[in-house]
Amino acid sequence: MHLPDLQALLKSVQRLDSLLTDEYEALKTQKLDAFEALQQEKMTLLQTLASSGVVQDPNQTADPEQLQAIIKDPLWNSITEILERCKKSHQRNELLISKQLDAIKGALSTLQNQDPAGTLELYTKLGRVKSSRRSILSGDA
Repeated sequence: MHLPDLQALLKSVQRLDSLLTDEYEALKTQKLDAFEALQQEKMTLLQTLASSGVVQDPNQTADPEQLQAIIKDPLWNSITEILERCKKSHQRNELLISKQLDAIKGALSTLQNQDPAGTLELYTKLGRVKSSRRSILSGDA
């Protein structure tokens, strides 16, 4: 294992953090072109981080002295803090995408509903809307 360049790693992690924020803004404002444009750079950054030398091949044994040198470097603390923030940002973006997909599915379902009678919306145990069709004409009401 070679000792990674922590300064370059820090810059990559900072850029990833910035990209995830930009990604969230693009999703929030539904600018899908901007969102898609960010994906290539994000993938390149993730590949750079994966090949940085910090993530190693599990078949190789780690040099404890090199690992201690990395951990003791003050830049390492900054890198790990930003990576934690990146993880939370990624989860936030994933949740936003999921909610937007649910809204789109709901709108499509409503548009495809051929029954002019109303629907009854119930909540599941997880707090999500569970749509249950009940026809007024069927005597269920």
